[in-house]
Amino acid sequence: MKRTLLLAAALFPAITYAQLNWRPSETHNSGLPPGIKVYETTDSLDGKPFRAFYLEADLKDPQLEFVVLSGNGKRYTPAQFDSIEKHNTLAVINTTFFSFKDNSNVNIVMHKGKVLAANPKFAKYTTRGAFGINRHRQPDIAWVYNVGKKNRPYAYDEPVTPIINGTDTIYREPGKRFPRGAHKWKMKEAVGGGPVLVQNGQPFITSKQEKMLNEKDFHPRSAVGYTADGKLILLAIEGRNKGVAEGATFPQMAKIFTDLHCVEALNLDGGGSSALYVQQQNTIKPSDAGGQRAVPTVLVIRRK
Repeated sequence: MKRTLLLAAALFPAITYAQLNWRPSETHNSGLPPGIKVYETTDSLDGKPFRAFYLEADLKDPQLEFVVLSGNGKRYTPAQFDSIEKHNTLAVINTTFFSFKDNSNVNIVMHKGKVLAANPKFAKYTTRGAFGINRHRQPDIAWVYNVGKKNRPYAYDEPVTPIINGTDTIYREPGKRFPRGAHKWKMKEAVGGGPVLVQNGQPFITSKQEKMLNEKDFHPRSAVGYTADGKLILLAIEGRNKGVAEGATFPQMAKIFTDLHCVEALNLDGGGSSALYVQQQNTIKPSDAGGQRAVPTVLVIRRK
């Protein structure tokens, strides 16, 4: 959704990292339907060892289905989610941040139009980035807050920021009319993450507004974006693999998505959670010693 971005452009300087060369992945493309393609790169990124994969899927392809799956209070690895689905999935990617204590999502999760989990309501109110697909298969990335006792999702044209009144800092809860552009976010399938990385086809990283301040740290990463012509992009970046892949920063990710002509893009849970599982095979090497990390929610592409 096109938005009027009100934050000063000076806060988001142009990013000039070298463009990566991507090639089709021989390992992962075999047997995939025409609406899905997988690409990989081992180009160095700003002089550091780098390895990443992205999957491109046609949201308009009637043979494909895009679904959010939840563990309902339990965590499963992407491979286990695939097994639960009786290996009917084409691709599985991890999504939300979560609590190790009780396996709960700490971002919004929606399935078949119902809210299964809400974005966190911090003492200092925060709108977090989220990705959704509506019933017409139109994608959107927005700053989202769950309003009221029924946790109805609302999206906004800008992330909420505190109001400065003289020497006072006022934190106002997002609602049906605040911040700017408030509207009901009517998604069929949706997952949260953060921060937003790209808006209107340009790097626009709201890590400070979303209270996620590690934007220049190198980590394994998972992320989602989409193009103007309806192509979904799932990105997985390998990291913590010394001499092979050192991960990426948020600005580097934003540049990757704009190079891939994405209109909007969103960071998802990363680190040991990062995994893109395609046709029962890993793409990146998970950074946890035990392999894929169990997560509470995934985004799945499967044959309809």
